Amino acid sequence: MKPVSGPLAVQSWQQQLNAVAAFAVPGMALWLPSGYSYGAVLLLAGALLSIRRWPLERQQSLTWWFAACMFAMGMLWIAMADPVEKMGQWDRPAKFLLAIPCLFYASVFGARPKAFFWGLVAGCIGAGALAVWQVYGLGEWRATGRTNAIQYGNLALLLAVLLAVFVATVHKQLSLPEKILAALAIVAGMDASVLSLSRGGWLALVVAMPFGLVLLYRYRPRFFWRAVVGLMVVAGLMSVLNRGMLATRWDEMTSEIRVYEVARDANTSVGQRLEHWRFALDAGAEKPLLGWGFGGYMNEKKKRVAQGLYKPPILEYKFVHNEVLDVFVKTGLAGLALLLWFYILPIWMFWPTSGRMRAYEGVDPALRRTVLAVRLCGVCVPVLYVGFGLTQVFFAHNSGIMFYLFSLILLWSMLLGLERSRPGAGAARP
Repeated sequence: MKPVSGPLAVQSWQQQLNAVAAFAVPGMALWLPSGYSYGAVLLLAGALLSIRRWPLERQQSLTWWFAACMFAMGMLWIAMADPVEKMGQWDRPAKFLLAIPCLFYASVFGARPKAFFWGLVAGCIGAGALAVWQVYGLGEWRATGRTNAIQYGNLALLLAVLLAVFVATVHKQLSLPEKILAALAIVAGMDASVLSLSRGGWLALVVAMPFGLVLLYRYRPRFFWRAVVGLMVVAGLMSVLNRGMLATRWDEMTSEIRVYEVARDANTSVGQRLEHWRFALDAGAEKPLLGWGFGGYMNEKKKRVAQGLYKPPILEYKFVHNEVLDVFVKTGLAGLALLLWFYILPIWMFWPTSGRMRAYEGVDPALRRTVLAVRLCGVCVPVLYVGFGLTQVFFAHNSGIMFYLFSLILLWSMLLGLERSRPGAGAARP
């Protein structure tokens, strides 16, 4: 991949460390145990070792807003914590709070997009290889990676989408071997998602597709139809390679929906979700402002199941299997507003508006393409997470929190670094 010219060519040790982190977060995410944490630890180490430097630097207003959003989400998860977990109830809030110094530190020392690109390639290939080995080598019925199947499949899909977006945007800077390797990696990441049999990932892709196609048509119209054909080829290839598994999974889903509609059977994956959503909507509507709290939610669920109003299978889970409904029933509209802010703010931070992209007219085309690639990837992460959250409480899982926070932190770091490398950038802001 052709490097972007400019001041970033000379790197401090912090930038070199951040480059390793930019590779590690996507590159090790799914084929190593807690692989998404290695890059995060590097950023935290860099923040601690540079504690005399980055707190004195001026930060962009959007960086402060994102930090405030992280803090608010940490407080939200304190409110939704299960007291039975004792010290474990602080695990999720701690991740949001520890990410704040990492954000400020990374914003000062820009990460390299090239490292992130190769991290996506490594991550997709690693996820795909592990999935193939688990299903066809070990004979397991679905790929689970190093986490649960849903998280694994959805994050593999996210890696593949981010890589596809990056390639579509900077393809002129890639050599033919790099393009071929990236294409194989995209197929591997998509295959890992398919082999996980995570149906929520398919739904997320439907949610994200309109965003991606609109932006691609706007900024890369010549590449638009090639991208559409490429998506069709990949979808066809996945269908052929995994025809039996996909057909079985689709039949299961439609059958479970019909059974729930006819007999309110909640003893299936889909039926349990539908029953849980029904309870969350009914209960949440009774306390819409602040919700029931975690304890109230669990007690009310037990009470209503005992009364025969809802089916017993929903008692097995602490979460509603829908991010929005889970937050709504436990913390009401106040908590829901925070969650939506957590989705919408990054979309606004990275959205490639005409004004933002106009600043790169007349400069190095490679720089403009790289900036666009980073912005599009930054938009993809929250948009796909919205899709993932339709059938899973994604932020209840370590992998869900860590990848969202640290992929966005690194992408923001890249964007700020690229902005500083633009000739005549001065005090301009993203």
